[in-house]
Amino acid sequence: MKNKPDIFLIAGDVFDKILPTNASRVFLTSKIKLLNDANIEVFIIGGNHDIPRFGSSPSLAIDVLGSAGIATVFSRSDIIQKKTIKVHGKSVCVSGRSYYTKFERSNPLEDISVPIEGDYNILMIHGSLQGLNVASSVPEFSCQNPFRAEDITKGLNYLALGHFHNYFEREYKGCTIVNPGSIEKLSWAEMNDDKGFVWAELNGQETTTEFIELETRPMETSQLGLSKTGHYIKGIKNYVLDFLTKLSNPEKILKINLNGLISQDQYNQLKINELLRACNDLFFNLRIDRRELEIEGYGRVFMERLDNPVEAYSKRLEILISNLKPDNPERQLLEKAKYLGIKYLESTR
Repeated sequence: MKNKPDIFLIAGDVFDKILPTNASRVFLTSKIKLLNDANIEVFIIGGNHDIPRFGSSPSLAIDVLGSAGIATVFSRSDIIQKKTIKVHGKSVCVSGRSYYTKFERSNPLEDISVPIEGDYNILMIHGSLQGLNVASSVPEFSCQNPFRAEDITKGLNYLALGHFHNYFEREYKGCTIVNPGSIEKLSWAEMNDDKGFVWAELNGQETTTEFIELETRPMETSQLGLSKTGHYIKGIKNYVLDFLTKLSNPEKILKINLNGLISQDQYNQLKINELLRACNDLFFNLRIDRRELEIEGYGRVFMERLDNPVEAYSKRLEILISNLKPDNPERQLLEKAKYLGIKYLESTR
């Protein structure tokens, strides 16, 4: 390591589910302990994958790190928690609020008092920044725990964000806003995302950052043509399965495009859900695209998943916004229309 950090921030989604495996817990604990042994202060908040969606839980999987005394965990979703430490003679006030799953469309900064008590003030939030030309590579994330730049408390030096899987950095009235994104590609929507983490240095009124890019798991597309006249000795499902097995790699994200004309009987034998289950351990993520596949007598009958009204509205507004330059006054109007429109649509669901 070229430089030793003073503070290590994890802004949510430490695990991918609320009850991670014991192996995952042990692995994370061992890595956090290494940071703690090196006298690096670790701060963690819970993301939407860490917090139970329904009911309440007395503790989260990440709370074990706080109980062990190797990290500070702000696991509360209802309030801002804080801790002030000394770094090179300066007081650093770090505060945070975990993801609010019970009311996902609520603003995590609304009616909340953010502590501004240190020489440097840092806030950790797992939510969705609206405006400032920010968009999520996964559109449905955009409406979850939404807030706007105007909601940021004056006096904050650094806002550490989680939730969006794509990296972005913005500045608003003296506050550096950084969303490092995920460190791995988790879905096909993230194919073009750069993955990594952010090294930030706070020095007086100046904040400098550097995005450190990491290698990620491979992503691949493949084509497989099918035909109603094809002689599939072991059946059409096993034919596709054999093709996929040859491409197998547990770290790979694969999209296979099926095309051609098959009979109704062949389609009944294909059993896509059984194929996906059979490939569960062959790939990190597998998507079978059937939009180019025709069924005799019916034609092309497969479509992408239809957006719900909120997603469709959000996508349309994001397209309109992206076509305007940042200094265009119409852009701000459209961003406000997107924010208010989503709130209205959510209230009528």
